[in-house]
Amino acid sequence: MSDIIRSVDASITQIEINRPERANALRRSTIRQMEAALDSAEGRDPTSDTGASPAGVLLTGGRERFSAGADLSELDGTIDDLEFDDALEGLCRRLTLGPLPVVAAVEGPCYGAAVDLAWSCDAVVVSTKARLALPSTSLGILYNPVSVARLHSRLGSPTVRRLMVLQQELSGRELPPGTAMVVPAGTTTETARSLLRVLSFNSGATAATKALLASLDSGEEFDPAVWQPEREALLATPTRRAALEARRAAFSKDQSECS
Repeated sequence: MSDIIRSVDASITQIEINRPERANALRRSTIRQMEAALDSAEGRDPTSDTGASPAGVLLTGGRERFSAGADLSELDGTIDDLEFDDALEGLCRRLTLGPLPVVAAVEGPCYGAAVDLAWSCDAVVVSTKARLALPSTSLGILYNPVSVARLHSRLGSPTVRRLMVLQQELSGRELPPGTAMVVPAGTTTETARSLLRVLSFNSGATAATKALLASLDSGEEFDPAVWQPEREALLATPTRRAALEARRAAFSKDQSECS
């Protein structure tokens, strides 16, 4: 039985974690299946049935919960558990740097690795009744430093300290402004869909922009010259010129209709 449900509607790929018997806990096979679903969404899978051009990816755990985090039955309390961390980080980087916009819809519990997963996306829609927790110190571990750095930049130091050092469980409504879009319970998926439906984007430009933003999030020294070659390459592509002409045509039509 698959750990996820993948569906495509109006060119939006929805990836739903589907392990209700384990509170949607993440295991290595879950991560592999999510990677395969992203392959299909991005057109890397020759058997992909998406048909229309992709608009983006919606990541959810369903109406009851997002995910309980790592499946503890797969961990043995030794250094071998780093394999799970490495697999999770690979998926998180994929979400952060990939060519498609990704929005997470978070209902109910969102613990541990699931927090990292959600806040690797481009936007997070969280319900007022969602519950976030990062029980790393209570489990006697130093959480993956790469993950901590990402959460630190996206949730802010005070929130991460409450979650990790003080081991507090926070509701969606307690999150700082700007770290997530907070909506009533039961509406996260439809809200996330509404963000993706209006998109018109270029995958190359989107991937480059996401890479630049991730670099800024990480605190790396900013050097605009590093990004200039890619900027110039994108400016000269046929896709960009076609988009520019389409925008001009649309503007001219609007102007003529207003006159």
